[in-house]
Amino acid sequence: MKRTLVLFLLLCVALIGVACGGGETTTTPAELPTAAPSGATELTEEEAAAFATALDPDAPVVGDDATADGDCEAYFRFCVAASVSGTVESVAAGGVGANIDTCAVWAAPGEARILELPMMLAAGEDGITVALTRIAAYTGPGRYELVSVSTDGIPDMFPTMEVAGRTFAEGEGATAVVTVNADGSGTLDATGLAEIASIGVSNPDPTARVDLGMQWTCQDS
Repeated sequence: MKRTLVLFLLLCVALIGVACGGGETTTTPAELPTAAPSGATELTEEEAAAFATALDPDAPVVGDDATADGDCEAYFRFCVAASVSGTVESVAAGGVGANIDTCAVWAAPGEARILELPMMLAAGEDGITVALTRIAAYTGPGRYELVSVSTDGIPDMFPTMEVAGRTFAEGEGATAVVTVNADGSGTLDATGLAEIASIGVSNPDPTARVDLGMQWTCQDS
């Protein structure tokens, strides 16, 4: 039924074009229908997107506004993509700014210093937010295993994240590994993040666990 409706709408568009003498018609994304008429079965998000693409091939694909390959607005410093698996499954991508000189300077080797990693702010359908994560003693590009408790200096900061209204943070047995490259790109892989109490969840599931995979690229504006 849904596919029939999509074909019917496409046929209507084609007939309108013929009736108008085959002239070119420009339709903005805001004018595109995203649901079936009253009384008919509603289109899924994928079908609505396919219908919009058929009318306007240059329209952005739903959920594809940024990737970790550098495909985000130029005013963002980092293009970030995230994948969550476990108790909650979700993916998202988005851009985020940062107060740094250049990508190379941000990642450059030198004396041990704090390096704050890119965040993610309410991205994707499930509003994935990854709060500030840091390497406490960054000395240059390479692999770092985060340690949240230290008797010698400032400890690293594990990622705390919210997804689908639930919050996850470091729990017993959790691990987090960061890789930073010379060009400012990198990855964060955290496993075993446990659900904690939040505004929306006062009694978190003690067995809930998620793994977080993040990757990003850095772009100089």
